[in-house]
Amino acid sequence: MAAESDRRGRSIREAAFFAASLGLVALVAASVAGRAGYLFVAIILSAGISAAMLWWLFPGRAFFALTFTNLVAVYASIFAFFLEELFGEIGSAVAGIGFCLPIAAFALGCLVRRSDIRAVVDQPDIRGGKALYGALTWLIPVFVVGASAVVLSWFVESLVNTDLAFLFSMTLIAVIVLSVSRNVAIFLVDAGLLFEEFLKRMSRLAVPAFAFLTFYALLVIFFASIFSIVSQFAGPDHFRVGNETKQITFSEAIHFSIVTISTVGYGDIVPASNLARVLASIEVICGVLLLLFGVSELLEYTREHRRDRARTDKESR
Repeated sequence: MAAESDRRGRSIREAAFFAASLGLVALVAASVAGRAGYLFVAIILSAGISAAMLWWLFPGRAFFALTFTNLVAVYASIFAFFLEELFGEIGSAVAGIGFCLPIAAFALGCLVRRSDIRAVVDQPDIRGGKALYGALTWLIPVFVVGASAVVLSWFVESLVNTDLAFLFSMTLIAVIVLSVSRNVAIFLVDAGLLFEEFLKRMSRLAVPAFAFLTFYALLVIFFASIFSIVSQFAGPDHFRVGNETKQITFSEAIHFSIVTISTVGYGDIVPASNLARVLASIEVICGVLLLLFGVSELLEYTREHRRDRARTDKESR
């Protein structure tokens, strides 16, 4: 019964992570494609279908499909730069086809080399040194294709910025990905394991991080309230918004407080009196001290956790 409950809980978590990953892909797709409907649909469908295929090919290894889905968002960002810089005249449908080619090639490579890639996925291990560099060598020919297109665009831009040249470039990249699909799989496994380890470490810091953010938020609200009260009840206008001095609303005071305590200083709202400047300076000092104290406490919490874990491991032996 307990095993069944754990399995159900794990399935729910995997589905939630997968939905979040697809949400990220959709967000990037909307940003990259804009009003180009075909490209948006191509990004979403290629990510969803390929991830589902990987989930089917390698059951019990959901992290592999999840990592792939997240990296599709990264690929979409790089693709957008590639498209804007070199192929600005390409149509949305052609761009969508070109985007899908490397993803389809990797999915096909996983299907053809299923046994080899399963050996990599079933024995996940973070590689280092030469093994890691060897797994990343597949990026070199991909970079060469992109660099060649850039260099050619300097001399014959009218020839490069065509549907045919774009599809040819993406087909070359797809062939490369297909031929080195095992190395790409190793890269995905390493990235997935590193991401999983990062999440584990972050989860250990959830309590102190929440406490720090809570106190940080209270400090922001406290100074925002002071700024708002001073602005409304302490005589002349103490803040300049744009080109005029005026009373600020509480929402504007919250914005100014966040900008001040983080030392960003956008300049859209600035203190216009000595009293406002003194209060803003005090908030900056408090924010810096809180940041230093918070980071110190997070590091101390991490050290204590490591000592406790080492003590537990030693006692278990």
